[in-house]
Amino acid sequence: MAGRCISEPSRCSARSAMILRAAFLACPLTLALARAEPLASMPEVVVRAPAPLPLASASERVITAEEIASRPIARPGEILEAAPGLIASQHSGEGKANQYFLRGFNLDHGTDLAITLDGMPLNMRSHAHGQGYADLNFLIPELLAEMRVRKGPYGADQGDFANAGQVDLSLRDSLPRPILQTTMGSFGYWRGLAAGSQALGPGRLLLAGEITAYDGPWERADRLRRFNGLARYSQGGEAAGFSLTAMAYSGRWNATDQVPARAVSAGLIGRFGTLDPSDGGLAARYSLSANAHLQGESGTTRAQAYAIRSTLDLFSNFTYFLDNPAQGDQFQQRDRRWVLGFDVSHSMPGTLLDRPLTTRIGVQGRHDEIALGLYRTEGRALLATLRRDALRESSLAIWGDATWRATDWLRATLGLRGDVLGGRVQSDLAANSGTAAQAIASPRGGLVFGKNLAGGDVNNQRRGRLCWRCAKEKRQ
Repeated sequence: MAGRCISEPSRCSARSAMILRAAFLACPLTLALARAEPLASMPEVVVRAPAPLPLASASERVITAEEIASRPIARPGEILEAAPGLIASQHSGEGKANQYFLRGFNLDHGTDLAITLDGMPLNMRSHAHGQGYADLNFLIPELLAEMRVRKGPYGADQGDFANAGQVDLSLRDSLPRPILQTTMGSFGYWRGLAAGSQALGPGRLLLAGEITAYDGPWERADRLRRFNGLARYSQGGEAAGFSLTAMAYSGRWNATDQVPARAVSAGLIGRFGTLDPSDGGLAARYSLSANAHLQGESGTTRAQAYAIRSTLDLFSNFTYFLDNPAQGDQFQQRDRRWVLGFDVSHSMPGTLLDRPLTTRIGVQGRHDEIALGLYRTEGRALLATLRRDALRESSLAIWGDATWRATDWLRATLGLRGDVLGGRVQSDLAANSGTAAQAIASPRGGLVFGKNLAGGDVNNQRRGRLCWRCAKEKRQ
């Protein structure tokens, strides 16, 4: 064919033209047949992204209720994992406080991560199990309005425990619709939730109750039983308003702790077995809190006050029969406490060199009445008292900072915080009794750059520095 085209170019051109003309005439028919076929209906895809904070540091983020609701949450503490780089793990039973990790550091049960709920501190000072113990099992995820995460100790309003960062949780005032749901899953998991809000006078009343049960994959079932309740009355709007919240939590569980690998390899116990089936705990928390805010010409004032009652009995056995081959090495950690406190702040708008300037001042106070105990037990039965302590810890903090928006792409913050902490210990061992007090000053500063040569990437420099002077110190 190719040879014939070369020898007879005129006939080849005519034939090619006829083929092209037929192809063009067939195109409308093909298109018509395609149009006749029904179009496939595609499901609607909704993409949401939180609006960035105005010139915010990359170490700060606000996570909305919608973002929290979109995450699969097996435990209340996993709410915090919505923050990039923050991990909440679980060990020694479902009722124990989570173990937290941030920026690659192990923060134990909250030693270096400050957590608050509507201004209430969730970290427990001088706790029987560990400093800063923060138990989130009383939270109902569906009732959260937002979560603000700040990594690092850079804010002047950040105090005790906020070394690696701070997480501030906020509750909803109302729900768009009532919630009545039940969830069932593997290993005996069951959860029931009922929640709803209703107008009451000039305000809104929010009520919620939750029951959770879970056995886990263990040979000795966890038998977690968790009960949560909440009642919240709120009134007002953004300009002025207040809320009063009552919360109650009770939980009990068994715990399958870590086990020796040699016991598993020898066939003494299975992989999901335990050497002490009586490990576990009981916990309870009750709180009453009030929040108020008022916006006026001179700025915005916010105030919080709270009272918390918290109890914990934790039974653990890490060495099994090493120290006491006959009765075992189980021990009990007991914590009973009252926590009272307040937090008041005022924010004032202004200008500096015709650029926006925001000045904030605040005062925070907290008092803990604590009863601690450490006991030797067998099967959760008391064998001996190792030590008992009664503690009183009080703190007062005054802070202030100023944030200046120098340009549309540069924000500078300078602040100062002063803390005073005092405590008294009365122990059954005289050597463990005494009093102490200490003061600390913490300058804070930060620069946030909103633009650079890369075209909009954010650079941040936040710095904090600590200096202290002891008001009273006992030297050994």
